[in-house]
Amino acid sequence: MDVLRLPYGPWKPLFSGKYEGYDISLYQNPDRDFFSVLIDADADGNPKGLVIIMYKAFLVDGPVTDLIKGIKTRAIAVTKKAGGDVYNFLLLEGGPKYIGLEREEIIETLNKLGNSLYKDATLLRNIAKALGITVTALRDVPKRVAALLLAEPIVLPNFVGSPGGITTQDFGKVLPLGKGRNGEVIKEAAIEFGRTAIVGEHAVARKKFFRIVLENILLSGIPAIVVTKDPSKYEKLNQPGSHDVQNYGITPIGFPRRVWKLGTDYFLDLNFVDANALANALGVSPAQKAFKTITEGIAAKRGSINDIMDVFSPKGAEKYHNLRAFRIMREAKDEYPNTFGRNNVSTLLVMGDVGNATVVEVGENIITQTALQSLLSNLLEFISKRGKSRKLRGVVFIEDAHRIVPRVSSPVTDAIVSTLAQLKDYGIGFVFEAEDEIHVHKTLADLAETTVRTVNDDEVGVRLLTKRPYRVKLRPFASGVTV
Repeated sequence: MDVLRLPYGPWKPLFSGKYEGYDISLYQNPDRDFFSVLIDADADGNPKGLVIIMYKAFLVDGPVTDLIKGIKTRAIAVTKKAGGDVYNFLLLEGGPKYIGLEREEIIETLNKLGNSLYKDATLLRNIAKALGITVTALRDVPKRVAALLLAEPIVLPNFVGSPGGITTQDFGKVLPLGKGRNGEVIKEAAIEFGRTAIVGEHAVARKKFFRIVLENILLSGIPAIVVTKDPSKYEKLNQPGSHDVQNYGITPIGFPRRVWKLGTDYFLDLNFVDANALANALGVSPAQKAFKTITEGIAAKRGSINDIMDVFSPKGAEKYHNLRAFRIMREAKDEYPNTFGRNNVSTLLVMGDVGNATVVEVGENIITQTALQSLLSNLLEFISKRGKSRKLRGVVFIEDAHRIVPRVSSPVTDAIVSTLAQLKDYGIGFVFEAEDEIHVHKTLADLAETTVRTVNDDEVGVRLLTKRPYRVKLRPFASGVTV
């Protein structure tokens, strides 16, 4: 096995062989960083793609679980007892990334993953210092101690992928986007669009690509939540579309689709609403004593609130702010009847051979946007019980993102974006479309890994994290969805 002259190398081979039916290789560089390659092959055994994962390892002197809780990047903890000593190792993970077979793609991928890991390592050291925990890069650890990290076979699945780790199946089906300049069908795996910004001045192309990604996510069996002010555009999503799509290797198909409207299908759920967003929606100051009485009531009854009037009753009539709190809630109940209630998010993330689409109608007013925030917050609590995930468990699609998550900050916007940022750690991605990133909340725009920019009404440029940019003439819709 030859040494690989690649970025952050040279890389010395540590292991190569079969694991769980896949050809895999594991490499280490002089800094004792690792990267693994898993080969994705077709039915005839011919390689068609690679799964690349890169790791930076540390020895931790202290509670490694506390350190993991403090970082946002993916990480693996390994504890090893040797003699009378216990050693805690922590590996920061870059990837996984699914790429083609070209050397240029491998070089570009390792460059990006390595750069990202070095930034994560700096953050890790800062967090460790704040917690009073000592972390030592594996390169600075005695060789006999560093060797303990790979001494147990059980560590191998964490590096190269297995049913308990990552396999090529986690990337979803490779599905068509359209055609390239030479007429070839351009395909990508669903996970490449797990965090995507679709921008550009050509609104038709933006909307088309937005829907193509939606269809590909659903074709991969991944559920989707579509946030839009106009659900009528998705009315025929459950009906087959143009037969011309067969020229791209897929069959016209209708997808399971339902529309949720505020007050009948979803609600402003006080069990999960952000306090500042609620104050803004009700038109009161969060510092007001009456509103503090409301938030105290919400905190006391969280998990059992079915309606806004369940929160508080006017006890102690001599206290003005108690009566004022009751009036605020009564006025909200009268102004927004049927708006407050409990959401059931358990059906939003049902996986299948074909994904389900839930189209959530969110209007221009702050009440519907606050209701969306409570829905997403509920979803976060629900999915977090399953633990963090590398797999794409679902995708939130935000149409006209400048309306829902504009660049100008507000309590409800900040709360929605904060929730989306946390959801990504549990396998819930996002796709947004807007005329320009500068119109979208900066945090969300910065989190996007894939950027798609319109060229004209029928063509876009695609920039993935691990590939060179390319252009695509958009395919027809597989369903009856409209622009």
